Amino acid sequence: MSDAIPAELIEALREVELPTLGHFLEEGFCTPRMVPINAGAQMVGPARTLDLREPDALAVNRALHGLNPGDVLVIRVASGIHAPVGAVTAAAAIAQGAAGIVVDGPVTDVCALHDVQDRLPVFATGLIARTTKRTGRLGDDVLDCAVDIDGVMVSPGDLVLGDRQGVLVLPPAGPGDEILQAALASDRGESALLARIAAGEDLRELLPG
Repeated sequence: MSDAIPAELIEALREVELPTLGHFLEEGFCTPRMVPINAGAQMVGPARTLDLREPDALAVNRALHGLNPGDVLVIRVASGIHAPVGAVTAAAAIAQGAAGIVVDGPVTDVCALHDVQDRLPVFATGLIARTTKRTGRLGDDVLDCAVDIDGVMVSPGDLVLGDRQGVLVLPPAGPGDEILQAALASDRGESALLARIAAGEDLRELLPG
């Protein structure tokens, strides 16, 4: 696991919109398959990972036991057809102070996930009624290991960001101060630019071509 991520970096990343970072970055974005299941606040936090090679609910429980406040639980579902997250899992993650959950696979109990959206943003590739089982077949080697999430490699301690536009994975140091400051400046200037466009100013002056 990486060293603790500075609180100032977490707070700065909460202020910048993911599409704005998309103006400056090309790598680390999950595909449009990865969607917000509820409409929570912007998610930012270090990854705690689970490689769910089999649909073992007990392995999910162990991952929940290891969460620290502010962590994002990131789960790869090898089967792609079993939901490891639902009402009870979400409640447990909230009790541990998790910042959110990202599942490369489906989730369930969508109404319950909507009910807790202000406390736990959840991202997944869809919904399903088939869930994990208490098989106990997986060992601890599936916890805190590198996982492929929708084509993006996530290591424990990586920064995981999510909003209504999708999910972005960054190294623990973030996008770099130059990019972060440029993105923040872009967001702060956007409302004025939109106002000038709405006022009918010449687009050739406002939007370089």
